[in-house]
Amino acid sequence: MREDWAVSCKSQVVSRRKKPQIPLFWTHRITFTQKEGPIRKLGIMNLMAFEPAQMKQLVSLARQAGKIAQDARATLKKELKTDGSIVSSADRMTEEFLRPKLEELVSGTKVYGEEFGNDGAGVGGQWAVDPIDGTSNFVYGSPLWGVSIGLIEQNVLTAGVVFLPDLNEMYSAILGRGAQCNGKDLAPVPDGPIGSVELLSYNDNLLRSFPGKIWPGKMRCSGAFVIDAMWVARQRFRGLVGVRGKLYDVAASVLINQEAGAEVTYIDGSPFVIENLMDGKTIPMPYTFLPKGAGPLLSKV
Repeated sequence: MREDWAVSCKSQVVSRRKKPQIPLFWTHRITFTQKEGPIRKLGIMNLMAFEPAQMKQLVSLARQAGKIAQDARATLKKELKTDGSIVSSADRMTEEFLRPKLEELVSGTKVYGEEFGNDGAGVGGQWAVDPIDGTSNFVYGSPLWGVSIGLIEQNVLTAGVVFLPDLNEMYSAILGRGAQCNGKDLAPVPDGPIGSVELLSYNDNLLRSFPGKIWPGKMRCSGAFVIDAMWVARQRFRGLVGVRGKLYDVAASVLINQEAGAEVTYIDGSPFVIENLMDGKTIPMPYTFLPKGAGPLLSKV
């Protein structure tokens, strides 16, 4: 967020230019956050502030994980999962490295990772980890893949990093403190619709789900969710439509894009609620990362 104050309601963040007034009633647990200083405590919400020093450590872990994956290419083994997707020895090595390090970084946390499953949420929160997003790209030598790590505390995304090792791009965000690439603040995503020549990420799964539907902009797809999501945050793409996936696929990317000023919702504009995915459920409908004012792309699914 670029403003001094923000209101966080579950996984959604609504920016305000002035300190918001406390409403007479509310239906959700709400926390006020300040750009500088610790996160304040309000009501039953009791979030621990994820500090910049911890983010430096998290960035270092993501960078080490990327190096492990790159080095593993020399002796890479790959196989097919039951769902037909590729998994490699590098995926497993990278997640095995990250799991104990993340639990040590924030005490009381547990890990939900793509390769070794969901340990549930600990008293300190839950890490959502995709050790290599874009495995097919990775194993066939494409540079378009990445490491994704998000932290969820009391159903709220509080920190996230996405590292694109072959591109040397490190994206990071802390709730209420904005988003960065390689330590520099990302410019806010401009509001407004998607123009006819602007790039919108989606793939053939979306085309099969909605035959005959004309989507705005020009179609692009890198083959790795984290690439397309980070390129929305960095304004190389104007938006993204995702289909299916799990929490570990999207967690870090959701926070980074929200902190860059994009809106993350389901395709019909309904809220994208993180807590509904923490037990391992598949994302139930297509979802979008869009500039404010560009959605919803469908009024009804």
